[in-house]
Amino acid sequence: MKYLVISFLFQLLVVVPCSKVYAGVAEASIGADSIYAQKYDLAGLTAEEKEWFVTFLEGTFYADGWQEIANDIIVMIPPEDRDEQKEILNQLGHKIGREWCKDNDIRKVDTALLKKWGHLLRSTAKEEPHLLAEVLVDIDGELNSLVD
Repeated sequence: MKYLVISFLFQLLVVVPCSKVYAGVAEASIGADSIYAQKYDLAGLTAEEKEWFVTFLEGTFYADGWQEIANDIIVMIPPEDRDEQKEILNQLGHKIGREWCKDNDIRKVDTALLKKWGHLLRSTAKEEPHLLAEVLVDIDGELNSLVD
């Protein structure tokens, strides 16, 4: 009986959430064109790059995606500045995602850099939200210098 309870708890706490995460990513990747075509320009991306772009946006079991990071940041910004900052975050996310989704041997933005930028954005929004616009410009500049 003890092992049955432990097995049930393991499935409930570990297996079910993992399978939901991966199922969500798979479902999103199947319909990547229809889900994100209105918000992001996916033209010129291969099917595999589109799947990676969706992973960038939605995240994985191990890392938050751009959408979650942007949502966490937006709620910390004064309401009167949210629309403008949200648009800037969407544009920056689009640029970053299009570079990150490329093959590892040619992309200029790796996962470590994504984590660095995500942490910087979240900490700035939490501790010094008045500096967020400046940090977004800095990240955009760093991205531009990498891909040029």
